Amino acid sequence: MKSFFLYILIFLESLSATAQKRAYHYKAETGGALQNNRLPFWLYTNQYGKITQDAYLWGNIGLFSDFQKKDTRKFDYSFGFEGSGLLGKEDNNIFINQFYGRLRWQNLLLDIGMVNRPTEYNGLSASNGDMLWSTNARSIPGISFSSNDYIKFPWIGKWLGFKFRYAEYYMIDNRVMGRQTHLHNKMVALHLTPIPSLSLEAGIEDYAQWGGKNRYTGIKAPSNLKNYLDIILVKSGGEDANRSDQINKLGNHIGQHFVKIGYDASKWKAQLYYNHMFEDGSGQKFKNLPDGLYGIYVTSKKEKQWVKSFLYELHYTKSQSGKVHDRPATEEEMKKQDPNDPFYGRVVLGGNDNYFNHGDYQSGWTLYGRTIGSPFFTPYSDQEGIAKGIYNNRFVAHHFGLAGNIWWDIQYKLMFSYSVNYGTHGNPFRDKDNKSISNPQYSFGAEFIAPDLHLPINIGLNIGFDQGDLLKNNFGIMLRIFKTGLF
Repeated sequence: MKSFFLYILIFLESLSATAQKRAYHYKAETGGALQNNRLPFWLYTNQYGKITQDAYLWGNIGLFSDFQKKDTRKFDYSFGFEGSGLLGKEDNNIFINQFYGRLRWQNLLLDIGMVNRPTEYNGLSASNGDMLWSTNARSIPGISFSSNDYIKFPWIGKWLGFKFRYAEYYMIDNRVMGRQTHLHNKMVALHLTPIPSLSLEAGIEDYAQWGGKNRYTGIKAPSNLKNYLDIILVKSGGEDANRSDQINKLGNHIGQHFVKIGYDASKWKAQLYYNHMFEDGSGQKFKNLPDGLYGIYVTSKKEKQWVKSFLYELHYTKSQSGKVHDRPATEEEMKKQDPNDPFYGRVVLGGNDNYFNHGDYQSGWTLYGRTIGSPFFTPYSDQEGIAKGIYNNRFVAHHFGLAGNIWWDIQYKLMFSYSVNYGTHGNPFRDKDNKSISNPQYSFGAEFIAPDLHLPINIGLNIGFDQGDLLKNNFGIMLRIFKTGLF
């Protein structure tokens, strides 16, 4: 991994050496918090993993150079670095949050390193509009090749185009399958514009964790070229894979279908969006409906309004294709089965999808103990800090966001979430009488930012509270001082 970052550094230096009159911008931030035992949910969530639950003092500093050429058809490059540090009640840490180089030519984009995905919907979304990849965890080092914008089809490009992404990452945190765990990603989407003000986007995306070495058993997962091709083609594992991967698919696949409908008026614009996630074939066949993310975002094109943007999201994951994955077969059913079939004697129903968890990749869909996807999925770690997956993946969550400007050009954001949480199908929440129960949870967050009109810095004030049975009742205040600029 050290050599990986060294290559990036050499790459950036070689680009900088040829640069003339290149623009750079910086950002620096420091902040502190007053809390009880931990920060409230909306004070540490969706911060790109830079703030932990127990943090009381932190800072970030970054240097960036964006693409310089207005003509996107010409070759161009950008790069950036951001370092973070924090002091917490249980943990102190200094780490690199972003370190990347980007190449752009025509409508193609190559990313190398650790780069945060951009914040969507004015930062009001609980999952950045993406149920599988939010802004809740730190960036993952890797290489991504994608379209910079929609690629138009010949002759019909005025109303139809497509975009794609193909990426390979390394999950470098301390996890059950070790720091050699690979992450493969591919996405393709079509974009339809029947009239200039209306757009429709629909696509499919796949992530797959593969390779690695189990830190407890020492068993290595298959990671040669053939295994990689099986991951790309979403095929079952070969003789070198374990029994589960031979029966199902090699590695830990997570995917989603997504749809976005946008309307762009003269004074405002809006978007409806839907993510349908799946863990296996039953989800791909929509047997887990109505699970998914449903959202609406409306924003005004005018600046400095009391109410500029509004967002509502519904995160629903109760179905998971049913409670039971398989059951014993009857004598009549067994007569029709192949004795050599791995599921001989069983009838597969396809339920208990158990989102973001996996039998081999036990750290699940997490990075540094934080959920990569929607933060309503609740992770847990052992005493050594090794993530052991998600203990709450069945919930119904309503989320609201509001943003605008109030007196003296102060910007505000308000976020409120109400969720009902059920644990998992296999391990539901229970009361003292061992009966299954649901745990309601309320979380509120408010942010106020004073612009640098009279002072050389920006000042941010965040207030949050939690109330419910999933998280302890809590209240916290956060003060931030930050500055951005060009040189």
